Amino acid sequence: MTIEEMLQRIVKGHLLVIALCTLIPLGLVLALQVQSSPTYVATMRLQVLSAAPSSTTEADGLSSRVLALGTSPSLVNRALSEAGVSADAVKVARTDVTAERLGESSVVELHVRAGRPGAAAATAKALATQVANFMNEGSRSEFDRALRGVDRAVTSATRRRDDLIVRLQETVESRNRENVQFDLDAAQRTLDHLVDEQSSLVLANTSRDRVVLVGTVPVVTQAPSGLIPRSALALLLGLVLGLTMAVILETLRPRLAGIRVLARSLGAPVLGATSDASSTLANAMVLAARRQGVDTVVLLGVEERDERLVRKLLDELPRTWASAAVFTSQLSGWSAGGASDDIGPVVEPDAASLSPGIRFTDLYGVSTAEERTAGVVVLASGSARQSRLDSLDDVLKAMRWPIVGILESTGHRSFWGRR
Repeated sequence: MTIEEMLQRIVKGHLLVIALCTLIPLGLVLALQVQSSPTYVATMRLQVLSAAPSSTTEADGLSSRVLALGTSPSLVNRALSEAGVSADAVKVARTDVTAERLGESSVVELHVRAGRPGAAAATAKALATQVANFMNEGSRSEFDRALRGVDRAVTSATRRRDDLIVRLQETVESRNRENVQFDLDAAQRTLDHLVDEQSSLVLANTSRDRVVLVGTVPVVTQAPSGLIPRSALALLLGLVLGLTMAVILETLRPRLAGIRVLARSLGAPVLGATSDASSTLANAMVLAARRQGVDTVVLLGVEERDERLVRKLLDELPRTWASAAVFTSQLSGWSAGGASDDIGPVVEPDAASLSPGIRFTDLYGVSTAEERTAGVVVLASGSARQSRLDSLDDVLKAMRWPIVGILESTGHRSFWGRR
């Protein structure tokens, strides 16, 4: 089977199923978009470091830290309470809070989405404040504990050193004075070390980076509509679903892959399509019937719609269509008379002179005398189910009539279209 035949069976044969599977999700997306109210996004900027990050990785780390804190339900809940907004903190943290860095700078944008501009602005400002305070004070307790411990150690070391100084002044014996002096030197070294550590902690606290808000008024904008990406996704998913269903249907109920495939299967030529001119169809069937010695042409449809076309075609043929013999005689007379406009009136033949020796009928209009000289012209759309073709094959085997040709049924237009 060629790719063209495969597309003919799957796509063209189940075009309605594919169209429905594609349009239904698109319609649902459009309906939801029409019913949904606009949303607004408020943006606050935070400077996390005083200097620029040394690498993209560090900048990403700053943005990730702000996002992690901004999506913490506890901080979001405090921000909502402070802003006076009633909402589910977990849902807001999961779906309505985002953060992104500005290039490779130390500035991070915190975005909060809400249904009202005021609610979005108030929540964004409160949440940015909560994030900044946490980043500034989150490790403060550990630092204060360490600093208090060093202060106590400095006080204790100072007291011991002072005590040793007093003992040294009160000691008279030289040997005892040497021992006290040794202890005093050790206590002084310990005190010097603790003072250095205390100074380092105080210096680190003074020079540490603090997260600050860049501005106090959030920037509020209306969130862009997601109609186009959602529609594209709905179309893609619908198309995939439609093609999948078409493949399943084609597997369970296979169809023909076109009129040419039917012609090869039956071993008969395609004489034309029902959208062709009536005279063209009549002449093609008459000539093909004469070549096979057929005097009675039985029109047989594959599907029900083809049978309806058969009945309409039989109603039209005797009244309006001329035969090949009549056209041939008129053309011969015109050629013999030269290039003259007077070729005489075209006489429309009656049923008797339409096709001398040829009669058109359906399966149930064949008399006993005509059975020996009957032949079949099959009407098919080219996309019939394989089961219908099997039924047609059973009928043809039972009648043992030759197949004169095949007509492609393309609609009803030809019977009152061109004449």
